[in-house]
Parts: sequence; structure tokens; C-alpha cells
Amino acid sequence: MKKIVLLALCLMIMTAGAFAQDMAIGGGIMYNNTSSLMKQSGSYSYYGNISWEQEITMIRNGFGGFAFFGLGRFLELNLGFMYKNPSELKYKYTETDGYNTYTQSGTWKGSELEDEFGGTAALQLGIYFKYPIPINDFLVFFPTGGADFELSLSDEKWDSFSWWHDLWVRAGVGLDIFLGQKTFLRGHVIYGVALPIGADKDMGLTVGHGLLIKFGVGFML
Repeated sequence: MKKIVLLALCLMIMTAGAFAQDMAIGGGIMYNNTSSLMKQSGSYSYYGNISWEQEITMIRNGFGGFAFFGLGRFLELNLGFMYKNPSELKYKYTETDGYNTYTQSGTWKGSELEDEFGGTAALQLGIYFKYPIPINDFLVFFPTGGADFELSLSDEKWDSFSWWHDLWVRAGVGLDIFLGQKTFLRGHVIYGVALPIGADKDMGLTVGHGLLIKFGVGFML
């Protein structure tokens, strides 16, 4: 995993050298809301063969900060740090012997969920493309899309599983509000899907999805 982080940092440095014109830097705060689905199944023998399956949906809220590096008009690199905490877990368990079916479902929220699973910190590395569309002298609207790699840094509560990493593909819109020739406020609203990486196979993770919102201030160089 260290090799992946070093490779991403090297890519950022090489890209910065290739796009040295019209650069900008800045930073701010971010929030995301994500949903991850886990599917598990199996069978056991108890006066006959019984098959079972389980679906778990975990919803997490993440809060953190980020820095961005604008490399020309169309390319942006991001570095962020956030803490992601489970806010809701829905589960559905079904088993059948071929004649009878038993189903149980429920929802965990609040302190019982936090006590069981806890949260995790994550480092975020991203690259985005954008297409600026000036509205007037002070406002610039831009569609944007790209990818983030989120590296989980802790697994405090999970004894039987490990926290997973995510490779996100996201797209959305942004808006720059210029306060002068060099200073601007920036906002992003982007949505994406996530491919889980590095989780234990028993978790049965599938593709996740979620919303990411960013607000910050930037400076043209």
C-alpha cells in the first residue's frame, strides 16, 4: 500500500511540472455521505441442508479538510484527510431449507452502531478535470470529473474484519466566485461510485456510492 501512495505522489509532482501555467492553490473543508453494500451467503446442515444469505448496507458520514492544486485551466489535483463515522446500518438475513423461509431485518443507529463499529480516518488523493465556463467577471461555472483514492488509516473497532480502501470515480459541478484578480471562493458538488480495495473477502463488499461536497478558498499564482 505504501508503494501506491508513493506512486500517486510522484504522479502529482510530475504533472505539476508539465502544467506550470495558470496555476492555483487553495484549501477548505469537505463532507461526504456514502453507502456501502455487503452481500454474504452460505449453507449449513441442521436436520437437512439450510442455505442463508445476508445483505448489510452501511451509511457513513465523513468530515475533513482538503488542499487543491490547479495545474492549468483544465486539471486539478487534490489531497485530503477525513474522518468517516457510521451513521446507519441496515441488515436483512434470510435462510431457507427449501420448504420454509425465515427472514429477519433491522436497522442500527446512534451509539449502539458507534460502539460496535467505530469510525475510521482516511487519506484522500485525487485528480480531476474541469471545463471552466465564465458567467461574468466574477463567476466561473465548471463541470468536473475525476477519481479519488481513499486510503483508510485505522481499524479500531473491527476485530474480525479490516476497514477497506476505496477507489472513487466521481463527476459533478463546481463554481468559482472571484473576490479579486487572484482570490476566489470555490464550491464542488460531486457524486460517484466506489470500488472497494483491500477488504477481507468475507465482507462481501460490492460497489458503493455517495455524495461529496467541498467548500474552500483559492489563490491564483
